[in-house]
Amino acid sequence: MNPAQLLMIDLSGPALTADERGFLQANPIGGVCLFRRNIRDRFQLADYTAGLRELLGDEILIAIDQEGGSVVRLPDVPYGPGAMALGAANRLELTRQVAAATARGLRAVGVTVNFAPVADVNNNPRNPVISERAFGSEPERVAAQVAAFVQGHQAEGVAATVKHFPGHGDTDIDSHLDLPRLMVGLERLQRVELVPFKAAFAAGVAAVMSFHGLVTALDPNEPATLSPQVMTGLLRDRLGFDGVSFSDALDMRAITARYQPAEATVLALAAGIDMPVQLGPVSQHEATIRGLEQALTAGRLDPLALGRSRERIMRLARRYPAQPDPASAWQDGDEALLSEAAQRAVTVMGRLRPLAAGQQVALVTAANAVGGAASDVIDSPAEALARRLEALGVTVLRAHYQRSTPLAASKPVLSAVRAVGRALFVSTARLRMTQDEAKLGAEVAGAAQEFAHVALYNPYHVQDLPGPAIISFSFHPYAIAAVAAALLGQPAEGALPVTLTSA
Repeated sequence: MNPAQLLMIDLSGPALTADERGFLQANPIGGVCLFRRNIRDRFQLADYTAGLRELLGDEILIAIDQEGGSVVRLPDVPYGPGAMALGAANRLELTRQVAAATARGLRAVGVTVNFAPVADVNNNPRNPVISERAFGSEPERVAAQVAAFVQGHQAEGVAATVKHFPGHGDTDIDSHLDLPRLMVGLERLQRVELVPFKAAFAAGVAAVMSFHGLVTALDPNEPATLSPQVMTGLLRDRLGFDGVSFSDALDMRAITARYQPAEATVLALAAGIDMPVQLGPVSQHEATIRGLEQALTAGRLDPLALGRSRERIMRLARRYPAQPDPASAWQDGDEALLSEAAQRAVTVMGRLRPLAAGQQVALVTAANAVGGAASDVIDSPAEALARRLEALGVTVLRAHYQRSTPLAASKPVLSAVRAVGRALFVSTARLRMTQDEAKLGAEVAGAAQEFAHVALYNPYHVQDLPGPAIISFSFHPYAIAAVAAALLGQPAEGALPVTLTSA
């Protein structure tokens, strides 16, 4: 067996370069992970994935991160408002239907594996990378949502992947940037973190993706991705999972700060990962394959274990074949479904006095959304809310501030708020508010006769800025529309799926 068959790689753009084409012709790569840079639209992407199958065979795995909400690589097919929004709506059949629509859109462009849903229990308000990507903070509730998503998604012919095994929720470091630590005992791991994964396994999930962090109760020295105690001892031996295990991307600092790419790939395979996801240029992929060949020769990798990995990969590929048809990505009812999901997610805390057509409101926001390494940054999502309110007859006075601006420079913002009397403070970051940002929000609330905080991203912002609040959990276009409708008095049905603390 050629070890290249176990690798998933990335590519540089919407068309193959000469170097990439030559590399793929010479090496039977097992999978390709797609990113925004590979995509112009769904029709181009269907052609692109067809070209990959021509080069590498019909059983290549073509994967993407299409969680919904803030993590969307392909925007012109159906996608949901994100996991936490679905958790707030708390309707399992709705989650199944949103997952099914998501899978149909991916199937239409030749994608066979979705790196979703997130099965992490987000019980740490300071988590900088999971947050609204999780269904909530209660294990059983998350488990039910994860199982529903898996069922709906895989029924439409695209493999689902639960991540980040065995749990990235109770951490406060982004593994894209450094090495997080899950510092809990085995009893707690069984009672909290593993509950959604077990539910996914019972639902027949096709694949799992690893956590680039230390699980100190199992292995205090190596991140889970590189730990035999986690990826073999826990996943295979204790939990009995026999689907495909993917590594999270091995270009993250949690890994690269400690190991060179080839060595990290060897260690991942030795730990029990079936398919390492190795991102980088062609030269790096070539070096990685040489490193794998050398590791096999030196006896560092077990050919029988690699053969079992290949069998699992092929089983997945045959169960979820490519079925491209870009014209079929959208079906009747998809738009109504996504609108319903976003609307049912909107959550109100405290008493909001509705806006009305003909009224004025000051909308205070930073110029840009601040995401994280997992997400694509969307410029000025609050502007979409402003336009939607204007379409409903509300006069909106925009008052922008920059997060890097000293608090003393915010006087024009407060003057605008006093002049109008009503204010919306819109938070648009995944990270928690800075002290200055929270103080400015409090000053806006104090300057306004009527005030509401609109949290378009991180729900934990509502504990950084006390007061009446409305939460959408995402910038999804339908979420923006639902927030605007709620601000004008439409009842909000969502229930906060995380526990707020003073953290």
